[in-house]
Amino acid sequence: GTISIREIYSSFKENFQEVLINEVYWRDFFTHIIYHFPNVLDGAFKNKYDKIKWDNDKKLFQKWCEGKTGFPIVDAGMRELNTTGYMHNRVRMIVASFLVKDLHINWQWGEKYFAQNLIDYDPAVNNGNWQWAASTGCDAQPYFRIFNPWSQQEKFDRDCEYIKKWVPELKDLTSYEIHNLYKNHNLKNYPKPIVEHKEESQKAKEMFKRA
Repeated sequence: GTISIREIYSSFKENFQEVLINEVYWRDFFTHIIYHFPNVLDGAFKNKYDKIKWDNDKKLFQKWCEGKTGFPIVDAGMRELNTTGYMHNRVRMIVASFLVKDLHINWQWGEKYFAQNLIDYDPAVNNGNWQWAASTGCDAQPYFRIFNPWSQQEKFDRDCEYIKKWVPELKDLTSYEIHNLYKNHNLKNYPKPIVEHKEESQKAKEMFKRA
């Protein structure tokens, strides 16, 4: 059967699920965007960003897909997605930002990959979330706000429980060592970071400015 949005809202309200209610707002917001602006399924809501010349490096994209980027939180998220078809929303934002603003790959590549692998795939929500992360959508984060994967993982996975679950190559390291791999990497069974975050994020800002 079908559960109406009003039933969901009422149930969440009765059980004080404010966080879930906010997610329902986002779902309906993205659904309305696609209804009124169906062109977002083929390009950026802010169409000037369709002019961005992405690097679209296929080898880097493959490493992102496989969870072999050398960025633990990114790799953990992608491996969870590939194994279970699911990924926490915070990690989705991190891996999306990384693909677009660290690897400079068209957000539509990531949108398609998520569509092919998510068990909770919804065209409107998936498109809206990717355009939010890529700073190309309606009410998206500004292009100059770029997630730092290292600080994100330290903030949201301080003890590295999530990372160690999905990236077992790092299970014998301390959380401090994992959070500082970009400074001191001597592992043979786990790749070095494939890009330098600070350098690539600056390049991303310049790409968006030129659009």
